[in-house]
Amino acid sequence: MTLRIKVHLVALIASLSGCVSPPLHVEPSTPILIRQETSVLILESLRDSELQRLRIFLVRASRGRRDALHLLISGSPPLSAEAVHQAKQMGVDTSNIQLLEQHHGRAARIEAIVYDARPPVCPSFSSTLPSDDSVDQTLGCSTRHNLAVMVNDPRDLFNNQAVKPSNGERAAIPVAKYKTFTTDKK
Repeated sequence: MTLRIKVHLVALIASLSGCVSPPLHVEPSTPILIRQETSVLILESLRDSELQRLRIFLVRASRGRRDALHLLISGSPPLSAEAVHQAKQMGVDTSNIQLLEQHHGRAARIEAIVYDARPPVCPSFSSTLPSDDSVDQTLGCSTRHNLAVMVNDPRDLFNNQAVKPSNGERAAIPVAKYKTFTTDKK
């Protein structure tokens, strides 16, 4: 009986040593499409009815995602300041508000921008026996899909200017100090 197991083991090793797996065919990833939706409101006074119109505009433009709303405000300084104040009160992040050219006119122009990422449609993961490469494609696709849906400004996925490269040597200093740390206190 042990001879038979040895023969099978030798045959298995011989077959595996000559085994060459075919190259994996990986389809190029489908790009994430980004669409910019822009709405414009002209604010003409500081009356309550105009301020209510501004609030309704911000709610509709944000589509429930005030954290994803970007505002470009230009025009009359008092009206622009009030638009900034109202936006901040409603939860729009200060970094998403830009004051552009201020002039002494009678109106302020508020441009609301929301970015909408359209992630690729991922292949189904419900087949009975998926091949290894289809599993990798599906998981990679779902990762790209989830990331595109989560970000407030999908342009950050392609060219994020907010994060600057850092000095790797400086970042390694705490690790080097940790490696030399000893607790031999006598």
